[in-house]
Amino acid sequence: MAESWASGNLRNVELQSFTSSRGCQGHYVKGKLLSVADIYDILDRNESQVNASGMKMLETIEKMEPHDFQLIQQEFPVSYLQHVTDQASMERIYNQEGFRIFKKTSRPGFSDLSFWSADIASEDIEAAREMSYDNVKKVLPSWTAEYFEENIKEQFANSPAFDASASRYGNFKFSFPLFSLLDLYQAQHCRGEEPQLRILGTDMYKQEIAHYILVHSPDESKKFKNLPMVPTVWGNPTSNLFVYRKRGILYWRPESTSSVLTVKVSEKGKARRECPIPCDFYIDEGYCSHIKEENYRLWSVWNHLIFAFHLPNHCGLEIKKEQLLKNLTACRIDDSPLLEVNKQLKKKEAKSIILKMKNDFRRLRRNSEISRIAEPEVDE
Repeated sequence: MAESWASGNLRNVELQSFTSSRGCQGHYVKGKLLSVADIYDILDRNESQVNASGMKMLETIEKMEPHDFQLIQQEFPVSYLQHVTDQASMERIYNQEGFRIFKKTSRPGFSDLSFWSADIASEDIEAAREMSYDNVKKVLPSWTAEYFEENIKEQFANSPAFDASASRYGNFKFSFPLFSLLDLYQAQHCRGEEPQLRILGTDMYKQEIAHYILVHSPDESKKFKNLPMVPTVWGNPTSNLFVYRKRGILYWRPESTSSVLTVKVSEKGKARRECPIPCDFYIDEGYCSHIKEENYRLWSVWNHLIFAFHLPNHCGLEIKKEQLLKNLTACRIDDSPLLEVNKQLKKKEAKSIILKMKNDFRRLRRNSEISRIAEPEVDE
């Protein structure tokens, strides 16, 4: 592994192993948002106790080829959060008018949490791709930059964390503005005080690096006092800050946004392959099929930002049916072992289910209004 990845500053960090509710193995470090370098350092030092998932992550990082544009941080405002689930859970949320904790977990520190992912706006993704390309083309000959422009742009922000049309968790996506969720949480769980945002920790799977932000009531400050608060910055953040507040906005600055890389960019202005440019195989397929896979594949890991709302004592985050329907959309199932096959629907099926729910809601509300109008007034 290249020397530039080495970190070596986390000697006292405790590496925990876990199996998620969906049966996935992983590792966890509490209270820190770890970089790729940190993760390699921790897994490498604790290799004797690392499970299969951690070994795969270690192997992936070892085979990554560090260069100026392998890990490129872009600043994304976090304006929306999404909660994606299957049909049964979606209907339960709708009927109970809110998000409640349905499953128990054996993971320490993960009890009573409702999980939401950052839902990055498409315009912010496109802006980040343009900015990434602008940085890349500074070190490339103009003809090379133009030739690879589409490939270079598309390899940034192409991970599941940025795919709004697909999910690994289900066909039904609730998406709400972050400020709306925080306002609801403040009113329902904080007695009007500001919710506190803390750094819960980092999960490591085979390829995914999940950073968790905890949202909790000030009344629970004692319980979570050992977790650092999400920082506020006034200028440009340092490279090891992945989540922060700036000018009243919450920002995410992921280190790696790519699950698939097709172009390696070096200061010599070369794409990573051993055949002449242009290569017909590459133009048609996105890789050179006459070279063995291990020689053309560019290994990568990707970051995922997750918010965990603390909902203790069987309380939920209550949202009226009308608002739930307004913010509910269908998505296709991404290739993933996280959801049982019998729970996977075609996107068209999911859209039909949502449309029926909206029509039923409108009909019931209309009938209710007609019923109220038809009731005769009673003189007292």
